[in-house]
Amino acid sequence: MNDQRPQSPQPQPSPELTAQPSSGPSVRVRFAPSPTGFLHIGGVRTALFNWLYARKNGGQFLLRIEDTDLERSDQKYTDDILTSLRWLGIDWDEEPIYQSKRLGHYRAKAEALVVAGHAYACTCSEEDVEAMRTAAEAEGRKPMYDRRCRDRGLKPSDLPNGSYVIRAKVPLSGAVAFTDLIRGTITVQNSELDDFVLIRSSGAPTYNLSVVIDDVDSRMTHIIRGDDHINNTPKQLHLYTWFGYPQPAFAHLPMILGPDKKKLSKRHGAVSANVYRADGYLPDALLNFLARLGWSHGDQEVFTVSELKEFFGFDHVQHASGVFNPEKLSWINGEHLKRKSAAELAALLVAEYGDRLPSDVPRAAWTGPLSLRMVAGIQPKLRLLSELIAPLAPVLKPGRMVAPGAPEIGTLKWNKDPAQKSAIQKLVLRIEADLSSLIEGRDTLHAAGMDAAALDLRLRPMCADAGVKLGELMQPIRLAVTGVVSGATPLFEAIVEMPWAVVRDRLRQIGEW
Repeated sequence: MNDQRPQSPQPQPSPELTAQPSSGPSVRVRFAPSPTGFLHIGGVRTALFNWLYARKNGGQFLLRIEDTDLERSDQKYTDDILTSLRWLGIDWDEEPIYQSKRLGHYRAKAEALVVAGHAYACTCSEEDVEAMRTAAEAEGRKPMYDRRCRDRGLKPSDLPNGSYVIRAKVPLSGAVAFTDLIRGTITVQNSELDDFVLIRSSGAPTYNLSVVIDDVDSRMTHIIRGDDHINNTPKQLHLYTWFGYPQPAFAHLPMILGPDKKKLSKRHGAVSANVYRADGYLPDALLNFLARLGWSHGDQEVFTVSELKEFFGFDHVQHASGVFNPEKLSWINGEHLKRKSAAELAALLVAEYGDRLPSDVPRAAWTGPLSLRMVAGIQPKLRLLSELIAPLAPVLKPGRMVAPGAPEIGTLKWNKDPAQKSAIQKLVLRIEADLSSLIEGRDTLHAAGMDAAALDLRLRPMCADAGVKLGELMQPIRLAVTGVVSGATPLFEAIVEMPWAVVRDRLRQIGEW
């Protein structure tokens, strides 16, 4: 790449190759994933930037499934793409385009290029081409096809199927240039370009052919994609010229790297967006995080989707690669969780995890008053929606949590000191009687005017009087009330919010241990 001014040595396109540009100025962009794997977050970021640009400018966002690789494409991956985008709220404006349904169209277009003098049939085998490239490299030249079939005048219609490819007839001089909305003007000499393949010997189109034809047919005004496609753009510019279509605007997005500054992979988090959904991330939080991987708006970190639509533009998309930071993603998710009401979080929990919630908790309890009060207490420290399940379940479950002789009882520290065990059991009986005296017909300690802080203040002098440390007391109480020796359930909040009859019954079992 250099700054030499481009020349235009290409012949004018024939009428049958001329495509009509969009009749109006409306922005039209697309996201074009390949269903050869699950939609990971790098692809989501590309979809997001296209979608935001369309929504900000009142344009259209299209979805194209690039499934020309018939051997590797799979319906499960297509389903994952569609499901992920719907969950994220990235909606498309027209019916999805499936390239596998357009194979004949691509071939016809390629053969028309041959007739117009912009492409040619090549009968060189893959082994022949590899030998050419090896020889060129040994001589210090760029490893390229040597164009030996370029002027033979071979016609696809005269050749047996599978015996040839169709190659682009790239001009031997001059240059092509385009202005990238992120990187500025990029110029490439035609001498740097190979006569790239348009139709493989199998009859399948290559990426560079099918993508341009679809972008032309769909009247794309902007091509927004990863910067790994920069090297494809000069080749595609020739095809735009030959098809008689105005050059669209290009924006090549910076890559996303892992924390180790290497290409993002599964070990970094490049997994299906649906995995993040299952883990407990909110769609708005994931979009917020991905938007900030390569784009900024002042010092703001947390955005609503409406704000992203309002503020997004390429003037603040950075050139450098973004670094995936799992901790920042969790923090942003926590900030979005804080903005939800307790009722919204409870409803989301049931909607996302309904089939995985503990079966011994009544379904209605997850969105009931007790759940909402507990959610409000847990919410400030919440990072994942799924983190609500463990602390809520023991609070919402009826009856006792610990069966007689449960192994967890044997893990209590008091087992090493029989005197301490006796003192704690007696103290629990005193606490149960003392708190019962406050109830006076009410259902909960909260209804009796007590909160977690007041319970803490009430228990401390009773512990001191019994010669028991508060931490020593809390271990068996936590096991009795929540079913685990240590866990995420805010214990004092649970005691004051749960039905007192349930708490009292769970406390009384401590004397039986």
